[in-house]
Amino acid sequence: MSLVIDVHVLHAYPLSNLNRDEFGSPKIALLGGVERTRISSACQKRGCRIKTETVLGDRALRTRRIPEKVAAELRTRGWSEQDALDAGQAIALTAQFSGMKLAEAGTTNVMLFVPESAMSDLADLAATHRDLLASAAEQARAQAEAADKAKAKAKTKAPALDKDTKAKIAELKDTVRAILCRRNGSIAAFGRMLANTPEATVDGSIAVAHAITTHAGEEQPDFFTAVDDIPGTDNGSAHMGQHAHSSGTFYRYATINVDELLHNLDNDQAMARELIHAFLTEFARHVPTAKKNSTAPFTPPALVHITVRTDQPMNLTGAFEAPVTADDTSGWTGPSITALDHHAAAVNRFLGDEHLLAAAHSGTADLTGVTALGTHIPRLDALVATITETALTPAGQQ
Repeated sequence: MSLVIDVHVLHAYPLSNLNRDEFGSPKIALLGGVERTRISSACQKRGCRIKTETVLGDRALRTRRIPEKVAAELRTRGWSEQDALDAGQAIALTAQFSGMKLAEAGTTNVMLFVPESAMSDLADLAATHRDLLASAAEQARAQAEAADKAKAKAKTKAPALDKDTKAKIAELKDTVRAILCRRNGSIAAFGRMLANTPEATVDGSIAVAHAITTHAGEEQPDFFTAVDDIPGTDNGSAHMGQHAHSSGTFYRYATINVDELLHNLDNDQAMARELIHAFLTEFARHVPTAKKNSTAPFTPPALVHITVRTDQPMNLTGAFEAPVTADDTSGWTGPSITALDHHAAAVNRFLGDEHLLAAAHSGTADLTGVTALGTHIPRLDALVATITETALTPAGQQ
């Protein structure tokens, strides 16, 4: 049995371009034989992760720039530019993760996901083992030079490190790996994967679906001009172009595996409670920030429906496989709420309600006709608190 929290959101966004493809147009998806506007799961996850970390006060960094970050910390401690950079690169490579090396820009060739606090701990370690890392950095430079000469057909070989230095670097490896494999709430929630390094891998406890419009959508072009504030003889615009936008009511869905989250947090109930509350709140009201200054798409959600289940996650996208339609009085949001309500009722009839521990809803739309989405709780914070407590009570974890 798995204990899961499902959150379903119907959110009407105005004319905007919340998530662009490689051509600058709104992303799309095909569902039910028609084209929909789409917001990728990665776009939503990053936005919600950053907001959740802000609430928790504990950031995690997805980055290839750990050497630079450690070097910056060392420079604040009085190290020279070159010594700090050498130590930052050497301490990162000391972890000896399979396949990881430095790219040409001095970054790692793979992206790591680590708590922000790891940067100062790595800097402390670099300071403690300064001479050892200097030797490792010198060896790395010699190897790089030898490789360059080998490409030029020159016969040269980098000098090897002495046996004692190699042994000390091997001893340091486990400490560096332990720091880079550390996890905080954000990593426990969203997961981490590093190929061939099982101790660094964390199965994420939060899954987020791509958001799609509940109806057919189409790109809306916007021709624009920029006026030059200093008029000239031509009396024309200083710049002109065209942007692509879309608008519509989106269905957004995410699920939290509470058992997996508690496992990842070593059963820290207080942290789990804080993290679940923060994520549910941020996901419910999430608005991607792309082109925010030119579209100001900051609308509240029309409907937030959250459940606690003891069987499996239940994505309700099927409510919109047949696209909803609108007339000049209904808009898309009202028919979308009706479709979701009817589909939830069908799912409950099909599966029964013995695995449904809690169901509730809230939102800014007219919800008086809703019958299958559980208890109506007017305030979002009260809805989130109720669901969080239900999921984390002993009865919910049996």
